[in-house]
Amino acid sequence: MELKYDHYYLYEELESALKGLAEKYPSLMTLESAGKTPEGRDIWAVTITDTSAGCPSQKPAFYFDGNHHAGEVTGSMISVYIIDYLLKNFGKDERATKILKRYTVYAIPRVSPDGAEVYLTTPETLRSVPRPYPHPNPEEKEGLYPADIDGDGEILLMRVKDPAGEWKVSPKDPRALVRRGPDEDEGTFYRVYTEGLIRDYDGGPVKPAPPKWGIDLNRNYPYGWAPDTRQPGAGEFPLSEPETRAVAEFIASHPNIALAFTFHTTGGVILRVPGSHPASKSPRRDIQTLIAIGEMGTEETGYPCIPCYEDFSGGSPDSFSTGAFDDWLYEHRGVLSYTVETWNQAQRAGVAQWPRRPKSPKEQEEDFLKLLEWNDRELGGAGFEPWRPFDHPQIGPVEIGGWRTKFVVQNAPRAFLEAECYKNCMFSLRAMMTLPRLELDKVAVKPLGGGVYELNALVRNLGYLPTSGSYQAHLVNKARPLEAWVSGEGIEVVGKAKKEIGHLDGRAGDNRGFGGGYFRGGAATRETRVGWVVKGKEGTVVTIAVSGERAGRAEARVALE
Repeated sequence: MELKYDHYYLYEELESALKGLAEKYPSLMTLESAGKTPEGRDIWAVTITDTSAGCPSQKPAFYFDGNHHAGEVTGSMISVYIIDYLLKNFGKDERATKILKRYTVYAIPRVSPDGAEVYLTTPETLRSVPRPYPHPNPEEKEGLYPADIDGDGEILLMRVKDPAGEWKVSPKDPRALVRRGPDEDEGTFYRVYTEGLIRDYDGGPVKPAPPKWGIDLNRNYPYGWAPDTRQPGAGEFPLSEPETRAVAEFIASHPNIALAFTFHTTGGVILRVPGSHPASKSPRRDIQTLIAIGEMGTEETGYPCIPCYEDFSGGSPDSFSTGAFDDWLYEHRGVLSYTVETWNQAQRAGVAQWPRRPKSPKEQEEDFLKLLEWNDRELGGAGFEPWRPFDHPQIGPVEIGGWRTKFVVQNAPRAFLEAECYKNCMFSLRAMMTLPRLELDKVAVKPLGGGVYELNALVRNLGYLPTSGSYQAHLVNKARPLEAWVSGEGIEVVGKAKKEIGHLDGRAGDNRGFGGGYFRGGAATRETRVGWVVKGKEGTVVTIAVSGERAGRAEARVALE
């Protein structure tokens, strides 16, 4: 079975692809339902690892998902691509093989299958799920509601001539609308609306109706949750939605997760936590780690990696989004997390996006023209529907046109989809290679006489991340200390056979450059020695083992002699 990445999968095709991969690679992949949606669809969860090299729960783990937002279907396709890539390259590609031998990978490719199905099969767009919120009867709310009034299968824009309009046609391209000048009072001007119909229209001003499906799954998580009056789309209470509850329960039941990505669109940017307060209030070493891993993402994808609170939300206590998934992962679970906003049409067209800044009307016009040039060059003009007249049943003559938003602006056009999947897969693989990795080294046996032996071993963390996964994990008590123990048939341990040995740093968190006239070693503790005194028969094989929830397990065997 060869999966294709030239279109977006409906639920049935997505389900079939996942079941087919699980059947084809039974020793590497298992598939389970993390929960059911109100429309009866499974929220599929994937576990991938080489089971011959260890139990999935006893390896450090990486988690990723897509499609928290219904229309952001690029994220679900990237998720399937990563799963497919790891499986078919195991035993062929050195990195993919190492990852599945050393680590476990968990994924929920489509968090909102009900919402994605509406998005992919109708002209409708929606934020997350097709359930009325916050109004139980949204069809009773007055105002303009989106609708495909001309029956072409898409909901575009309507422009209406109005002497009080804010827009005019660009003299450089009749498709482009630009801001009317501050002193312009002569000419043809327009008001612009979403294509649709108006409830209770009285001939006066056209105002938008409230969204009928206003739930935002990415505002429904517990950390920093706020009610709808502060955070639109938040839901009735944290994890009120079956989709978010399924994801949260899956995460909580897999404490070996140390690093996570959630794939969204659009923006072409990697957002690093925290998103609800300045980075200076989080452990410094975590922030330095997030910067370093994010830099790898920039190398692979071309997306800048920016601090979510300061650069994406604007650094204001009133402007950040509450109840976000990545913040919950980091703040409550101690899991280092990124929201990867994939695909950016503007980026492809050479329009500057980051850092954000206000642009003048002239700059906005030049940006729009660049987008149209890209559309003509790369899509043969198909991404923008030229304005065409239409007789609106309520407001009379209008023109309908604009960007085909779903698969040009919000998601990668089909011709660009596989490339978008590939580069995000490469970033994900590099991130997986940063997970903690335990090793037992310098195992030694010293006979003390009379069948008594002293055992010693060096426990080392060869990974980039600390064995706790993050330093935030310590603050929220999600980092159980490493345990080391000794066992063997017929042996007697003097003292405790199992002991806690704390945590070991990784190489992460220390970004000092190499330079100057001298070098001072850091304070990181990446190794520690453990030891026991045991009684046993000469020649008995003894096992020394060490494990941690997010660090995996290592063991060594030695004979008493």
